[in-house]
Amino acid sequence: MSISHFEGQLSHIEAQLALLSEALLRNDANGVVAASHEVQSLAVLFSQALPQVAASLKGNPAAQLRVRKIAATLGSMREGLLRHSVAVDRALAALVPATKNDTYSPKSGAYARNPYGSAGRQSGEFRGVAA
Repeated sequence: MSISHFEGQLSHIEAQLALLSEALLRNDANGVVAASHEVQSLAVLFSQALPQVAASLKGNPAAQLRVRKIAATLGSMREGLLRHSVAVDRALAALVPATKNDTYSPKSGAYARNPYGSAGRQSGEFRGVAA
């Protein structure tokens, strides 16, 4: 792969990252899905092309800087998507409380004697109480 083709690929990745950033800022769910899918496919192509042009990148500090900037942008986009996901989960839990985990476990199943869902398994000791 030539370095000019690789730089074109870098430009395409940068453009898609800008679209993803705009979609995140607008809270556009469909835009986020489309842009993140495109960024993911470009990242796969980029990772396949990188070993072929790694030697020519050593002599090109501008391309190295662009690759570092893309890596930093991907990290910040990931954090933004995670924060957005947490906000959506919290809003969903506030609007639809039935999606939360139950405090009490159902009365059937392997641990029917344990009334609390988060109490854990019994070890086998002290199953019965005698007076």
